[in-house]
Amino acid sequence: MKVITIIIIIIIALGAAWVGLSLWSGGCAGPENNRPDMPNEDEATHSFYIENTGGLILATDFEQHGQEIGSRTFVLHGFWELRGKEFKFIDGDIVLDEHIFGDIAVKRRMK
Repeated sequence: MKVITIIIIIIIALGAAWVGLSLWSGGCAGPENNRPDMPNEDEATHSFYIENTGGLILATDFEQHGQEIGSRTFVLHGFWELRGKEFKFIDGDIVLDEHIFGDIAVKRRMK
C-alpha cells in the first residue's frame, strides 16, 4: 500500500511539472518572444525570403528583372539583413539572382 501511494504522488508531481512547463513554454518562452525586432513596414515594405537557405532580407527600394519564377533577378538598393539577433540596415546594393540563390519568395509587408 505504501508503494502505491508513493507511485501516485510521483505521477501527480510529474503531471504538475508537465503542466507547469507547458504553460511556461507557451506563454513565456514561445517563438514570438525569440523573434528579432523587425523594422517598420514603412521602412521595409517588401520581404525577400530565399527558400534554399532560409535567409530573409527586407527592402523598399528594389528593381525586378524578369517575371518567370526561377529566372528572376532582384536588385535591392539599401536593405535590412538579419545580423545576429537583430536586423541591420545595409546602405548598399545587393543582387539576388534566382539562378544562383534558387527561388525567392517576395511578399509585400502589411501593417
